[in-house]
Amino acid sequence: MGIKNLHNFLYTFFTENECEIVHQNDQDLIIQLSNELDEQLMNRPFYWQYVKKMGLKGEPSSLYLTVDPNNKEEEDKNNYEFVHFGSPRLQQIFQILSSKGKYVKLYQSIATTEHTPLIPWLVLNLKISYIGKDKKEVLKSIGINMVNGAIINQFIHAIKHIEWDVKSADFCYTVTPLIQVKHSYQRIMQLVEQMLQQEEHEWATISWNQMEKEKNLLKQFYQSEDDSYQNHYQEELAAIEAMYQPKIDVSAVNGGLFFITQQTSFKLLHS
Repeated sequence: MGIKNLHNFLYTFFTENECEIVHQNDQDLIIQLSNELDEQLMNRPFYWQYVKKMGLKGEPSSLYLTVDPNNKEEEDKNNYEFVHFGSPRLQQIFQILSSKGKYVKLYQSIATTEHTPLIPWLVLNLKISYIGKDKKEVLKSIGINMVNGAIINQFIHAIKHIEWDVKSADFCYTVTPLIQVKHSYQRIMQLVEQMLQQEEHEWATISWNQMEKEKNLLKQFYQSEDDSYQNHYQEELAAIEAMYQPKIDVSAVNGGLFFITQQTSFKLLHS
């Protein structure tokens, strides 16, 4: 699930930022970067300073990314950069998304001569971090219909073929939401909590057992020491708990309001 989810996220990120996808399959992406993303991702500040100063067009780089390096021939492994949850490249992309703002308001772009209502959807793109002995991050995109409360998981992928505009099309009008933003947000977070409760958390058991093992070893080590070492014991105990105690953190990467026709909303719910 994680690999497919990440591949789709990368594809969407680069296409939405006006990059050309030169090649792709289920694991790989070859991307011709835009000038803007080359500046933000490739660490070539002096090159772009020179290009701008001289009024030149500039030649952005290409990125060779894979989410599964084990599928590569040996000679190709060095050509591709392995992107995974927690990798520096992915953190870099998250920082770009944050710097561009966490909130958007978009309207479905349609051509019509009839009065057409647009249904409001609140969409949250969430990062779920599983923290313990091993660490994992999962991306979720969840949308809620603010009129009837219907919820769609992986919403951002369901709407990737819809065309959008920053303003409402002629003859279109927005429907007043029956569920306010605050309560829509709460419903999404309640759904995420329910999903997490239904998951198997073997990773947490493994991490907890490792923590208890480390704490017992530490306790045995300090049993032979006098009271002057108690401060050191407490510090090391806290460090062990910080490293191994399992927890799940849910944070919003970004989100927004999407106004969609009734017909499209119906198709999304029944696709």
